[in-house]
Amino acid sequence: MDSAMVVVTIVSIGTAKGCGLLALWLRLRWRAQQELARQRCLAGALGAAAAGGRLEFETSGADGHRLRMRLLPAPAAEGRGGI
Repeated sequence: MDSAMVVVTIVSIGTAKGCGLLALWLRLRWRAQQELARQRCLAGALGAAAAGGRLEFETSGADGHRLRMRLLPAPAAEGRGGI
């Protein structure tokens, strides 16, 4: 094995490791952005629920994460001009 072959081998191994590391970093960044968007959505819904509404939510886990939310208005107070 001559020195050019050794250099090519080392460079290709380094490039493969670097591309793998870059892919992991991009995936982590994408997941962090998803979590921030989910956090903003939940914070907004909880803020609306704190104003007197009722929040119902259902979540699934594992790979296909699913979150279903329903914000119900506050029930009308009794004795307020009803029929």
